[in-house]
Amino acid sequence: MIDVIIPAYRGLAQTRRCLESVLSAPVRAPHEVVVIDDASPEPELSGWLRGLAQEGRITLVTHAANAGFVASVNEGMRLHAGRDVVLLNSDTEVAGDWLDRLAACAAREPQAGTVTPFSNNATIASYPRFAQPNALPRGATPAGLDAAFARANAGRSVDLPTAVGFCMYIARACLEATGPFDEEAFGRGYGEEVDFCLRAAKAGWRHLLAADVFVFHEGEVSFGPGAPAIREKAQRLIDARHPEFQPRLADFIAREPVRPLRRAVDLERLRGDPRPRLLFVTHGWGGGIDKHVRDLARSLEEDAQVLLLRPAGDGGVGLAWLREGEEFEAFFAGGPDWELLVSLLDALALSSVHFHHTHGLPQAVLDLPGRLGVGHDVTLHDYLAVCPQHHLADADGRYCGEPDEAGCEACLALRPPAWPLGIRAWRARFGALLVGARRVIAPSLDIASRHQRHFPGLAPVQWPHPESETGPAKPPVRVLLPGGLAAIKGFAVVEACVRDALARDLPLHFRVLGHLERALPQWPDAPLSITGSYPDGTLDPLIALERGDVVFFPAQVPESFSYTLSAAMRSGLPIVASDLGALPERLRGYAAATLVAPDATAGAMNDALLAAAAR
Repeated sequence: MIDVIIPAYRGLAQTRRCLESVLSAPVRAPHEVVVIDDASPEPELSGWLRGLAQEGRITLVTHAANAGFVASVNEGMRLHAGRDVVLLNSDTEVAGDWLDRLAACAAREPQAGTVTPFSNNATIASYPRFAQPNALPRGATPAGLDAAFARANAGRSVDLPTAVGFCMYIARACLEATGPFDEEAFGRGYGEEVDFCLRAAKAGWRHLLAADVFVFHEGEVSFGPGAPAIREKAQRLIDARHPEFQPRLADFIAREPVRPLRRAVDLERLRGDPRPRLLFVTHGWGGGIDKHVRDLARSLEEDAQVLLLRPAGDGGVGLAWLREGEEFEAFFAGGPDWELLVSLLDALALSSVHFHHTHGLPQAVLDLPGRLGVGHDVTLHDYLAVCPQHHLADADGRYCGEPDEAGCEACLALRPPAWPLGIRAWRARFGALLVGARRVIAPSLDIASRHQRHFPGLAPVQWPHPESETGPAKPPVRVLLPGGLAAIKGFAVVEACVRDALARDLPLHFRVLGHLERALPQWPDAPLSITGSYPDGTLDPLIALERGDVVFFPAQVPESFSYTLSAAMRSGLPIVASDLGALPERLRGYAAATLVAPDATAGAMNDALLAAAAR
């Protein structure tokens, strides 16, 4: 018998989803569902749990006062001596015979102390992207993903440095040998399972990832907005108790032994998807072609799965799943690995190949449609099929005038092509690709007509590249911060203002005219950018060049004078400054000045900046 222990505190919808999935799962292993209502502040949740208990579907333990997650878990694990247990968060969702597979993993491996499944939100057991929270892949369901894991990784497991507590199978023998979770140190939760696992590991127990199980995890429903502070406190305690853990975890992340298990599921999902699978072939330079390829892939998300083939350096190639949120990427060296790539593409049963560019790829890439038995399309982004230099450019970067073959051969003698072909063989090779294509797509009439001159009979379809129809972005209010930004100059204030601007979607951009004391996220991830240090005597023209809307002085200590304030005042721009030290004294009589308390909230600071700029 196995006890499935689910502490419940808040989140009726999430708890209902969790319990309904557990109670309806076709599990063969004898088990009992134990729910601990830890004095939930939600009467509706408590009432619903009482109803399930009255129906005999769960065993319910009710607390009169909140005891905390760890105490609740320990109480549940003490309830039935001799039973293995599964600790399951109330914001999870299970599917299929999930418990049977967890138990099988524990029984199969010697000294298995704990077993953790894959999840979308489980740090080192996360999928599709490793060590970060993921939304469910578009169109996927927990049940569908669990079935893919069960097929792709049947019976497979790998050792982990620690279990992940959202769904944690614990063998009773390990629990008895290690002792319960530390309630005093980790009362509210976070870190208790890591401490337990590290104590167990020192006694010889193993912590396994069951690679054939997937459990959905929403994350942080019970803890709410206080979760980051609780997590940080727990991490400090773990580091003090178990200094070996961080090096061990870093080594695991560097080796990433779970990567092949995720890749197996990626391929299983791709093979099982009923939509056609397309292969886009392109170069590795980024730029306009890369933008077009990704825009096209996004536009096809509802109708197809798109894979991307491009150079990967040193003669190798990379194959990636071109879909938002997916991580799949495989690398193949030159030579024999090309055949491995062809075999993989063949196994994926592609529907077609779309050539966008071939620079950096081997000649054999042009043979892929024939080898895979599929049709192909070509989009003309430049003049690669005509000119090995791609752009009909001479050595000086000017239009070459498209000389005869002798002129092209002379050019190639000075600038050899990527493949060892003369101009006639080069054009014959690409001509066969163009003539055999179902469609040759040209974004302009000019590029179409130039190709038709070299390949008579070619009939390109003229389709301009699709572009977003959104208008130009409204310029934000530019907040200039002259001089280096350190703690005494208001570094923490600016950091908080940037976070508030992001959270409230305010039209602000903070521009530091100088350097930062330490790195911060910058544009486009955050509304912040820096110029770097500037030469003495150039601040006035720099302020003029930056075309700011307001100048900000969030000093946290009393300034004695401030040369940068003098430059700001000479600019005539509105100034928002801390009401501290010499700043208010010097700004007395400056009509466009606003003073704010140095300890004002970030929201109040930002409101003052917006108001000053508006005036």
